[in-house]
Amino acid sequence: MVRLYDIKGYGDMSNDYNFNDNDMWEGKILLEEDGWFEGIVIDSNSSYKKDSFIFGVYHPTKVIELFKFTNVDVSEPFVFHGIRDAEGYDGEFEIIGKFGSMICGISHIITQDAELARGNLDSEIDELKTRIQDYKNNTMDEVNEFFYDNYMAIRNNVCQIILRNFEGRGFTAEEAQQVMKECQSVNNMVVQATEEEAKKLGKKMPKNLFEDYDDGILF
Repeated sequence: MVRLYDIKGYGDMSNDYNFNDNDMWEGKILLEEDGWFEGIVIDSNSSYKKDSFIFGVYHPTKVIELFKFTNVDVSEPFVFHGIRDAEGYDGEFEIIGKFGSMICGISHIITQDAELARGNLDSEIDELKTRIQDYKNNTMDEVNEFFYDNYMAIRNNVCQIILRNFEGRGFTAEEAQQVMKECQSVNNMVVQATEEEAKKLGKKMPKNLFEDYDDGILF
């Protein structure tokens, strides 16, 4: 059974906890029983007013790991890490590039159980499911689809890893071996895709890039 939550997120690249509505997105998510969620948000004060897709792992009262996707011709993907405090979920957020992620600043995420706020939610849930599926079918580009599909392939492991890390519980040797086995094939695909991107990037670089520098040293 899914549960509907309202969600709002803030980002601050100056790291001084100056959260404001200029760098804010908000929308709704559908939370599954295992902690997996998907949803749609809008950057309310951005020039880009179309839907963005969010997904990840959310264990209410504990922790949230949230990926935010807008097509790569608009923005690279982001991942928000949040640990529960008195007013929401605080942590860092990162931008995800072709060769890894880079910390951009700090974030603050607020959620609200929609059932407690509004009651009958059947129509809202159906509408959100339609928007999510429409995004996947008609908006999501190949880069984000590749990332999402590979993350979904290890969904069960990711939900457990994030929860156990928060609670300070590890895995037994047998459990760890099984997790590594299930994740290895996905990891191999990601490595292969990264190598292919690096080759494409290398082909685009001018052949005489280093000719103007003595001994090939770039200072």
